[in-house]
Amino acid sequence: MMKSSPNLPRIITSRSAYMLIVGNIIGIGIFTTTGYIARYTPTPGVLLLLWFLGGILSFCGALTYAELASLFPRAGGDYHYLSRAYHPLLGYLFGWSTFAVTYTGSIATIAVGFSHYFTNLLPDSLRLFSLNLPIGHLQIRILKIVAIFIVVLITFLNVRGIRLGSRIQTLFTILGIGVLLVFIAMGLTSPLIEWKQLTPLFPKDISFSLFSGLGVALIGVYFTYSGWTAIAYIAGEVHQPEKSIPTAMWQGVLTVTILYLLINTVYLLALPIGKIQNMVDIGYRALLILQGEQWSVFFSVMIVIAVLSTLNATILSGARIYFAMAQENRFFPFSGKLHSRYRSPANALWLQAAWAILLILSGSFNQLLTYTVFIMVCFAFLSGISLFILRKKEAPAIPIYRVWGYPIVPIIYIAVTGWIMVNTLIKHPLESFGGIGIILLGLPLYFYYSRRSKAGNNTP
Repeated sequence: MMKSSPNLPRIITSRSAYMLIVGNIIGIGIFTTTGYIARYTPTPGVLLLLWFLGGILSFCGALTYAELASLFPRAGGDYHYLSRAYHPLLGYLFGWSTFAVTYTGSIATIAVGFSHYFTNLLPDSLRLFSLNLPIGHLQIRILKIVAIFIVVLITFLNVRGIRLGSRIQTLFTILGIGVLLVFIAMGLTSPLIEWKQLTPLFPKDISFSLFSGLGVALIGVYFTYSGWTAIAYIAGEVHQPEKSIPTAMWQGVLTVTILYLLINTVYLLALPIGKIQNMVDIGYRALLILQGEQWSVFFSVMIVIAVLSTLNATILSGARIYFAMAQENRFFPFSGKLHSRYRSPANALWLQAAWAILLILSGSFNQLLTYTVFIMVCFAFLSGISLFILRKKEAPAIPIYRVWGYPIVPIIYIAVTGWIMVNTLIKHPLESFGGIGIILLGLPLYFYYSRRSKAGNNTP
């Protein structure tokens, strides 16, 4: 049984953990993904059922991770589960993927998304601003300047300690839930809603092709719900993790499921399902239809708040993975050191920010994320299976949370992630193998630090 991460203060309460989970899940996805999913759903009832099933699947995954996080209440999450269940190399490859692409690429994507909506609120003269650097005649447009600034600002705030970072997260999450409730209330109370657009609720004829299409749509739903794993990466700073983490996880997923179902109901009342299909900006269009163009600024503000919440949660949790790796001599040693005053993984946070900024400047983060979707699902699948392995290998010294509904609940999560993994490999083989190639680039660093660690242990 592993103890708390060295010198990380356990001050995250169940409420703060809940705020982190909800804030990390809710982002731009709920305002864009429904249009893609509607391509495969013939009726409103089927669309809502998919979002409900996504909540159930996330609930199963959250309970599975809750036991794993209780068994290893340390910073790092999957890094520890994979290392102890299989081999340190697998845990390292997970950690390397989060640094190289998954977390840093997500930070870059979220920051640019924030910048896009934030600059829409600026005067036209400022939107055209760009910074000319003497190095290679490099020109940085306002979109990237704002994105870089917000990454630096939120990283700086999190460097000042987990207490401040969690308070900021709580503020962003409360604001985010608040604006979503306003959006839902404005939609459901609008005199322009059409309840008849919900009929027929379900199709009369059910075919194999329908189920096949729903399987593809469920992938989009699943990824829109993703984010509840964030608390596992800061488990070393959670007070009474065996109690706080499970409670925060199931409450967080339940909250988001209810919000997602209500938001999608608003979409269906604003537009018939046939017109929703392939509509990328569905949230914006629904609000314009139900309340008018005067609310367009409110929508941009709503997106900005939701994105800030997700960005803070991603920056806060991601750095703990690299910190955990460095603590075990499997990553850059300086990233395993804590700030002398704030007891935060400051070096890991700044290293993460620096790489994310380079991705923003290069503009390559979207392509990189496309290549690593398969890898992300692979690690989730293996982490789910690790629960069964670790139940036999690890003997906890203290009582831990045991997943409700074992073994059915984790099996559901494993089966779904396994199916998504196979489907992604079949549908996108080039991207999947490309993702594997990116991950394998970390092997030289792993072998270097492994040899260095062995040499240090053999020194008399």
